[in-house]
Amino acid sequence: MKRWCLCLLILVALLAGCSDLAQLIPSGETTEEPVAWVPPEEQTTYPPQMSTAARILARGEIVVGVRYDLEPFSYITADSQLAGLEIDLARELARRWLGSADAIRFRQVRSDTAYQYVSEGTVDLVFAGLAHTQDAEARADFSPAYFDNGMALLTFPDTGIQGLAELSDRRVGILGWTASGAALSASTVSTPTVTTYDHYFDVVAGLRMREVDAYADQYHRLERARRTIAGTTIVGKWTSEPVAMIFRQDDPFLYNLVQLTFRDMAADGTRDALFARWLPGTSPSSLPALPGSAAPPQLAEAPQQVSTLDVVARVRDRKVLAVGYFPDLWPYTADRADGVPTGFVLRLVERMAELWLGSTSSVSFVPVSDAQDARNRLDRGDVDLLAGNWVHTRDAELGNDFSIPFLDDGVSIMSLAASSFTELGQLSGQPVGVVAGSAAEVAVPALSQGTGLSAVGYPSFADALAALQSGEVVALLTERQPALEVHFRETGFAVSDRRFTTRPVAFVLPEGDSDFRDLVSLTLMALEAQGIYQELYSLWFDDAVPQLQSLPGHAATSLSVGQ
Repeated sequence: MKRWCLCLLILVALLAGCSDLAQLIPSGETTEEPVAWVPPEEQTTYPPQMSTAARILARGEIVVGVRYDLEPFSYITADSQLAGLEIDLARELARRWLGSADAIRFRQVRSDTAYQYVSEGTVDLVFAGLAHTQDAEARADFSPAYFDNGMALLTFPDTGIQGLAELSDRRVGILGWTASGAALSASTVSTPTVTTYDHYFDVVAGLRMREVDAYADQYHRLERARRTIAGTTIVGKWTSEPVAMIFRQDDPFLYNLVQLTFRDMAADGTRDALFARWLPGTSPSSLPALPGSAAPPQLAEAPQQVSTLDVVARVRDRKVLAVGYFPDLWPYTADRADGVPTGFVLRLVERMAELWLGSTSSVSFVPVSDAQDARNRLDRGDVDLLAGNWVHTRDAELGNDFSIPFLDDGVSIMSLAASSFTELGQLSGQPVGVVAGSAAEVAVPALSQGTGLSAVGYPSFADALAALQSGEVVALLTERQPALEVHFRETGFAVSDRRFTTRPVAFVLPEGDSDFRDLVSLTLMALEAQGIYQELYSLWFDDAVPQLQSLPGHAATSLSVGQ
């Protein structure tokens, strides 16, 4: 029956005048993007403002867009079944969200239709080997990356080729309709002899017959070729192209659901198990640590409508960025003696405003008294973002949006300069002070394993600091902000560069405005690319400058976003 169905599909394609039959045959790839066969629209239509989760609940299944030609990610098997890493990831989402891996319907998409289908609501999610780039941020929201599809080389071990450095005077095959040629040209490491092929099967045959010494392409095509050419291996990946699932913008419930579910799949080993099945020997993309324990929301909690918030328009019309800040978090955010707001984070905000509005003075700094006051002002629209030492956690994800992290306020060792402890092992068997209820105290049980730490709790940082000065303890385990404040204002103290926990600090943003979230994050990337971030960081801190999240592409960082 399944074979008969496949034959019927081919017949339908012929009757429709379809010239590319390879899309229906698992082993046939003649172009990167086959002509898609799209099934009839579902009869039920939903209001445009209806949230994606509400649609999923109403129909009792997830509609997922996939490609049919991306073995081993998503493809049609010889018995006419959809299979692959992305298919299994999609089914795992259905299992976790709806209780059954079969509560799912697949629709074929191409790279050029995927974003349209998501925006229109034709599909809920798309797994199609799509790269998460700066440019694509304006078209959809993205899950955490699950694969790095960068440029690499397929070769035989006996060639001795391990990467670009070994390509000088060697023969390299590429597909003319891919970006492989440009990627090779951009590298100055070597000068290979390049042979261009028009079709995938031709370049594969060229490598098999030793017409070329290596085949340069994106990892997913190399992986497919590796499976057909015995004895070959993939080496020398030299670019990074994070691959992620896409979904509708300005749907905060779905955004939180996706982010936390993907992190749970990574934490419980599900993602690793799927990679072991489909890409043995290949590791999934690493996920930045996100402290906290919040579980993904339940579909039953989904709101009926998507967000209509437009912070970008608000800032554009006002021509001023309103920023909530704490006046006593030196050196992050603080008021000088003359009342002028200062600190690394506020200087960073000013440079962001300069890119958006043309001047570092196009910022209104609004002091806040505490976290509740800050969030109330953000919710009311009094401020556009919150700056300080706001830690991006799983728990905080439910209720706010966050930029990419730009600081790590993890737990470090604070000691007298004469001692200058840098490693936990140096503190073995000696009294170490912590502030009761702090992140440091929470981390002590894990940090003390194998180190012999003897923690002494104090009601406040001031009390812990006094104990350090008196010799009651030899060091403090503390978050970096209060330790750095003392270190910068007074002599005689040292703060270790090393963080023993991860506490990613980011801007807190109103939930539900994808354009504004993207604008803030992409602007941080732009400041790093221009060297401005590094310059500011070095002015305020002594440790190594952190490396921010990076995405390929060149997105605009002006307030034209959303127009």
